[in-house]
Amino acid sequence: MAGDACDGIDVDRFHYNMTHYAYSTGNTILQLQFNEIEFIHEKITQTFHLPACVKGLKYLLKKEKKLVLCRVCPRVRFITKAVPGGAQVSCLATDFYPRHINLTLLRDGQAVAEQELTGGAVLPNMNGLYQVRKTLDITSKELRERHNYTCTASHLSMDNRLDISWQPEFSREHRLTILSSSVVLMVMTVMVLSIVMCVTWVRKCADSRSALQKPANIDAPP
Repeated sequence: MAGDACDGIDVDRFHYNMTHYAYSTGNTILQLQFNEIEFIHEKITQTFHLPACVKGLKYLLKKEKKLVLCRVCPRVRFITKAVPGGAQVSCLATDFYPRHINLTLLRDGQAVAEQELTGGAVLPNMNGLYQVRKTLDITSKELRERHNYTCTASHLSMDNRLDISWQPEFSREHRLTILSSSVVLMVMTVMVLSIVMCVTWVRKCADSRSALQKPANIDAPP
């Protein structure tokens, strides 16, 4: 319901009839005016706005036909990164058009829950194409369990689904992930030991040099 009032007196009031899906007023004159305005508006829409809109869409479709009908197949790959306590595995699909794509990360043939993944938003590239990435955090325990991960993509440019697999035990990234913490600790230990040995050696050299430079005490003859 909508209405206008002045000094406590209703000037006009419109009611929407839920049964007939139309507006009505309590004033016959206003109702006739409203119906006339609605009729004129509908007439303008049908005779001007609608044809102009259709003509504009046809023109744009003809002008940008190649772009609208363009199909670019995505490039799909895994990106792995060693992190403390495990690894990050990203399923990346890039350089595809149009923007709609179905990208799923599987663990041993079962889809990974979306709550476990980060990312997933389709983003534009600088070349007019699109990209999307989904990332999964994997613990060291899961890496040792040697699950099989599959990145699967479906797109309008492909007749069949595209599957890319990754298995930790056969990848260099996995070995780096397992050994990364130990290697870092070992390197730090070697560096500390080297510094300690260097400082000790410098001190010994300094002590020896001081001993050589110190004059010997010679007792005077009686």
